[in-house]
This record gives sequence, structure tokens and C-alpha cells, in this order.
Amino acid sequence: MRQPSEAELEGRMRPGAFSRSGFLGPDERLADVTAADARTLDALNLDDARIAAALEGLIDAAERSPQHRASVGPLQCHIEVHQGFQICPWADLQSGRCSAGGGARHASADWSITNTATGDTMRGPGLIVHLIRDHHFFEGAKSPNRVDPARLAALLGLS
Repeated sequence: MRQPSEAELEGRMRPGAFSRSGFLGPDERLADVTAADARTLDALNLDDARIAAALEGLIDAAERSPQHRASVGPLQCHIEVHQGFQICPWADLQSGRCSAGGGARHASADWSITNTATGDTMRGPGLIVHLIRDHHFFEGAKSPNRVDPARLAALLGLS
């Protein structure tokens, strides 16, 4: 499988390509976004794997529940499962699948998490677990689906 170039990836991530709203804003650069998020994680003394694992644990718990809800300590997670799934921008176009990290999971779900201790709530796409863990990508600052790493770390009690 040939890896897409950065220009191809950015094209796939623009609004209207792989996603109606886009993974990046019209003028954002992937390298700038990932570098800024890496600096944020460094400042928090966290890595992509740890934050993705914490988020995935909550989503997994909610997926196992018939009500698609789970509580883990002060964290309450609710997922909404949709038909079809969001394709990872790094996916092979012939298969429609991304092989990084064993592929994307949760790509047909959206999640909402509330920390009852702080009252903070966040929403995001299930695909973000894969994007964070395997591509070090939280989506662009100008994307409506962006999951801010500092805010997610605080919500999950990791910072």
C-alpha cells in the first residue's frame, strides 16, 4: 500500500473531501497542526497512546452497554452509533481501510463524555481514537470535530 503524500493527505482532509466539515480548515497545514499538538502533549507530560487508550476505554465500555452508556469513576460516556463509517484520511483508497495500528475502530460512532466531578463535557467522533493513537492527529483547530488535547486530558483526569 502506497502512503499518500502530505499534499494528498491535506487534500483529503479539506472540507468536502473525506468529510463534509473537514479534518483541517481550508488553510491549515497538517505538519503545523500535529507539531502544535505534540508541543501541548509534551507540556502536559502525556503521549498520544495514553490519551487515546483512556478515551478508547470509555468508548469500549459504552459500546458493550445495550444503552450505549457507561460510567467509569466520575466519567460518563454516551455513544451514538451510525450506519456506515468515517474513512480515515490515511486509508488506502482501493480498500477504504487504514492499516496503521491495526485499522480504525469506532469509526461509526460519535461520543459525548461528561466529567461529573468538574461538570466539563466534550463531544467527538469515534475515529479520533485511531487518529490520535496512530497518526498523532486531533484534527485541525478550524475543524468543528477538533478534540483539543489539553481539554481532553483535563476531562479524562490525565492532567
